[in-house]
Amino acid sequence: MHPETSHQQQPPVPRIIPRREHNLSRKNIDPDALKVLYRLHRHGFKAYLVGGSVRDLLLGRRPKDFDVGTDARPNQVYKLFRNSRIIGRRFRLVQVFFRGGKIIEVSTFRRAADPDSDEVLGSNNTFGTAAEDAMRRDLTINALFYDIADFSIVDYVGGMEDLQNQLVRAVGDADVRFHRDPVRVLRAVRHAARIGFTLTRDTRAAVNEHRREFSLCPTSRIRDELMRDLQGGSAASWLDLAHRTKVLYSLLPTLEDYYGRGPGAAKRRGQVIELMAKVDQAVAQGQPYPDAVVVAALFWPALVHKAKGLELPPGRAGRVTWGGFVRENLPALARPVAFAKRVMERACQTSALMAPMLQESPGDRLPKKITDKGYFPDACLLGDLLGLNLRAMAGHGQAKTKPGGAKRRRRRRRPNRRRRRRPPAKSNQANSTAS
Repeated sequence: MHPETSHQQQPPVPRIIPRREHNLSRKNIDPDALKVLYRLHRHGFKAYLVGGSVRDLLLGRRPKDFDVGTDARPNQVYKLFRNSRIIGRRFRLVQVFFRGGKIIEVSTFRRAADPDSDEVLGSNNTFGTAAEDAMRRDLTINALFYDIADFSIVDYVGGMEDLQNQLVRAVGDADVRFHRDPVRVLRAVRHAARIGFTLTRDTRAAVNEHRREFSLCPTSRIRDELMRDLQGGSAASWLDLAHRTKVLYSLLPTLEDYYGRGPGAAKRRGQVIELMAKVDQAVAQGQPYPDAVVVAALFWPALVHKAKGLELPPGRAGRVTWGGFVRENLPALARPVAFAKRVMERACQTSALMAPMLQESPGDRLPKKITDKGYFPDACLLGDLLGLNLRAMAGHGQAKTKPGGAKRRRRRRRPNRRRRRRPPAKSNQANSTAS
């Protein structure tokens, strides 16, 4: 069952997959998410596990988040959980807090925006039914519900079929869905890359059509979605698919001449994909790189190619030249995406210390005033990604030597001691009294 439009006169009849016909088990659901589900159910509300958590559990993967959908209104949910708060303007939802900083988000079923409206990012805070909530979601594989009442899967949009066929399909009309929120283009590409699924023909056509509309979205949303792609554990496969769909060059048109076309583009693209594979490996090991290091790695092959022909003198002079080049060119490459200032600043600082990779004579040691900088540890991480051991170049505690090899004796400075004041001389009157 694949709906042809994003809205229908009659609500779709769901396909109910009973517990014996699917592999989603409660033992794999977060215990705190189960507490939320059961409390809502005991108070007479519908309580569904929704979204990507259902998809991941059915695929045998560990979800990052567990989200709950219900017919209870936000104020009703808030009254049930003292450890909660209501947030959001465009989408009102409830966050329930647990120990360790864990948050379970509970959203009330909503219906899609006015089907006759062509507004991009229009307000959508109108409550609806479970069927209407499923029909307003972005992808069919993200619109599956797990009902805590009988442990069944509720499927209004054919998501189970697409999950079995390894397809990523927009719910309803992909053109309408992606035009109303172009960020859904990024999510379609992300999920296809992350789980190795294929975009359906109509979904891929809509991706190609609406990838040019990112400028209609808040810059903060685009930046956050891009960082999720780079830090989500599948950055290498995402980058490859983002190149093939040209989504990467809609986000960062400055990179198309370096990774997308022209002589050597395939080689540079292979280099950046290799770097992102190392980032993915670190995420899998629970030791993700800082955002600034990942951003610097994303632009590194383009930065090196842009510096072709730049002469870097040996030692300190070359480091200064390279640092000035980075300061001028890295922000220009990254400008289409409004990265946080602190992230961009740190990316420039760390990239500026990579001069030894391009110098024929980099010198043996980095001065202590550099290795003592707060950004030096991040620069070491970037160096590890690029194959440069900056720690070995740290010159802490190294005595300087004369050309002949003998150590130069450092002149010890005497401590600056205050002269002891002499006691004041006794007055003549006091002396005469004493005698």
